[in-house]
Amino acid sequence: MNTKHLTTKILTLLLILSSIFSSCKNSGNNLSIVVKETHNQYQLAIDYNKSKTDSVEQYLTRFIGQDTIFKAAHPSEINVTMADKTTFVIKSTPGDFNLTFDKSKNSKTALNRVKKINEELKPILN
Repeated sequence: MNTKHLTTKILTLLLILSSIFSSCKNSGNNLSIVVKETHNQYQLAIDYNKSKTDSVEQYLTRFIGQDTIFKAAHPSEINVTMADKTTFVIKSTPGDFNLTFDKSKNSKTALNRVKKINEELKPILN
């Protein structure tokens, strides 16, 4: 009888673990957007469905106005300098995007423009 209980417990544990792994981060329609803003910095972190990586990268390439900022090999860490001298850092892997904007190195107008990334990515990611 103990063997049956042990087998049942092991099978239950395996079922739970397989359920957890099958719903791993970024493999489904999960979307997480976190914005942190301090006196010195603006940060945007987005976890999204990996299948939308190409769309996200295409949008960002258009937004930044430079070709081939993303390399085929991931992860990517990109120090961006736009034509108007706006600077920020992007860290990207399929399904994960992080942007860090240093307020002391940029204008308020640049900050407002970069904040639009969050709003403009939402329809792409939904």
